Amino acid sequence: MGLTPIAESRGRPFRIVFLLVSFAVPLVLAWAAPQPALPDGPGKETFVSVCSLCHSPTAPMGKQWTREQWTSKVTEMLQEEPDVTREERAAIVAYLTANFKPGGKIYINLAKAADLETALEISEKNAAELVRYRGENGEFKSLEDLKKLPFLSAARMESLKDRIVF
Repeated sequence: MGLTPIAESRGRPFRIVFLLVSFAVPLVLAWAAPQPALPDGPGKETFVSVCSLCHSPTAPMGKQWTREQWTSKVTEMLQEEPDVTREERAAIVAYLTANFKPGGKIYINLAKAADLETALEISEKNAAELVRYRGENGEFKSLEDLKKLPFLSAARMESLKDRIVF
């Protein structure tokens, strides 16, 4: 079957463990990679306990949405969750609205191109280039890293320095 004699001698349990390790280890390493901390505030515990059942709690960190956008997203995400109360939904929306709003923090290493375009007020092309550069060269460590990119205005990045989170 193409397996080495050692693998063949160990049989099916060995193959199952091998497959599990092959797929699980990269996922665990990605999940365990350091992420910026979520901002503290009312509703954080509810947000984390409810929303992390389906995705990483850092998922909204690249967004800068209005209350209406967050309300719509929470409604969409929780439409099949009857056990989440109206109060919990309201707490989640309030937390997201307070911490991930237009003019808020810009999570430069987590944001998608469309979110960077809005947050940094740059062109769609430059936002896509920033994401491509980040993917090829790794996360940005400092404001100086951003200022070196020829397609971004160093002065604009300097003006946003108090809002950019690395």
